[in-house]
Amino acid sequence: MQMMEPPGPNSSESNIALTYRFGRYLLDVAHRRLLSGSEIKPLPEKLFQILVLLLEANCRLVEKRVFFDRLWPDAPVTDANLTQHVFMLRGFLGENAGDHTYIVTLPGKGYRFAVPIESKLGLAMKGSCERCARPLAAFDEAYICSYECTFCAACSRASGGICRNCGGEQMQRPRRSCPSSIP
Repeated sequence: MQMMEPPGPNSSESNIALTYRFGRYLLDVAHRRLLSGSEIKPLPEKLFQILVLLLEANCRLVEKRVFFDRLWPDAPVTDANLTQHVFMLRGFLGENAGDHTYIVTLPGKGYRFAVPIESKLGLAMKGSCERCARPLAAFDEAYICSYECTFCAACSRASGGICRNCGGEQMQRPRRSCPSSIP
């Protein structure tokens, strides 16, 4: 198993994602909130930090010492502190006792995320409307919200410019300058 020590707060790494998608969730790092459909779940600070460490590791092991160093750098903590916080985070993610859909414990070592993670530094241009499934070419008029939900013009008008998934405002999606630039 590959071990990881995620970049620290003073790290020169600049590829920290702005959003992470996993399962039915989207973590908005900049606004420090977890979204599930249109439900917004504000996370307590330590739970947010634990989740970010796990997501940054991208399904690799995050050792217990990394959690201790990053979350409690100058405080005396025990494994029980970390275990309790991971238990609370599992509750936020809807996991029940014994259900480790998202977070897997590696006894004596640490934790890792168990589902695929999609991370984004910016908005993605999706290829179809999320409401009617109409294909959207790169040069078509389309609308996106800040969480990358994508709609055709007709569906955006029908919703009054408000995203049906997350409740965010929809803006016209930027168009690519040349249809031949489509990958």
